[in-house]
Amino acid sequence: MEMDIYYFSGTGNSLSVAKDIAQEVKGTLISMSSGIDQEIIKTEADSVGIVFPCYMAQLHGLPLIVEQFVEKLENIDTKYIFAVATCGGFELVNALPTLRRLSKLIKSLGGNLTAEFTIKLPMNNLSYPSKLMNQNQNEMFITWKKKAEPMCELIISKKKNPYKLIKILFNGFMTPMYFFLRNFYIQHLRKTAQVGGKTKLNFRQMIPITDTSITVDENCNGCGTCAKVCPVRNIIMVDDKPTWQHTCEMCLACDEWCPKGAIHHWCKTNGKDYHHPDVTLSDMLKQGVIR
Repeated sequence: MEMDIYYFSGTGNSLSVAKDIAQEVKGTLISMSSGIDQEIIKTEADSVGIVFPCYMAQLHGLPLIVEQFVEKLENIDTKYIFAVATCGGFELVNALPTLRRLSKLIKSLGGNLTAEFTIKLPMNNLSYPSKLMNQNQNEMFITWKKKAEPMCELIISKKKNPYKLIKILFNGFMTPMYFFLRNFYIQHLRKTAQVGGKTKLNFRQMIPITDTSITVDENCNGCGTCAKVCPVRNIIMVDDKPTWQHTCEMCLACDEWCPKGAIHHWCKTNGKDYHHPDVTLSDMLKQGVIR
């Protein structure tokens, strides 16, 4: 059985999970970033894994790069497809809406998301109370390692998820709350994207331009790490300073991997940094975007 494991990662959480899965199932690890310039993504593998972080779950949940990748995937109707969504908050609240959105997208393209999994790992938006979110990092890493083997056995067997009906019912129960939160997030995006309260832009159009609220301080030495690590080529160096090009994915890679801590993302508390301890900058630079 041939298996391709596609991943998108900002802090390294999803990359670490994708690496573990690829090693266990003897699959090929491929960055979604490597397909940015491709009109069609071809794979000879009969099984495809999609590993990514979820955020803005109440609005959409899917990073735009993931949505665009899936839309390019060829022969989607012939593949066994599974997805793993990593999140830092509550899995039922943050990851399930995201996976539901992905499942609908894949179905609209003639395919089927057969298995879906959620993995809680440390979040990079550390402004939330750690006790409320249970951000015990070592505990989360250990929990993932325990989940990995039975998850991979299910994937190798091309089986469906258990308890899918329960998840569907929970999503239905939570839908009114998601609707209530939607306006709050939209207003926040308008402020962050600096487009004003009466804009007609939808959230897909606003997310890429939220980089207008990312700042750089005097510690920047022009090393260009941010431009190199950005998975969607959203940063260019101008006079040895990063300049964002308004195709942002909100992954925070530029902030988290800046060696000088000079970049400050609008949705993260200053001075509280995180990237996965088992993932190096070299690993992140191998996401596959050719410059």
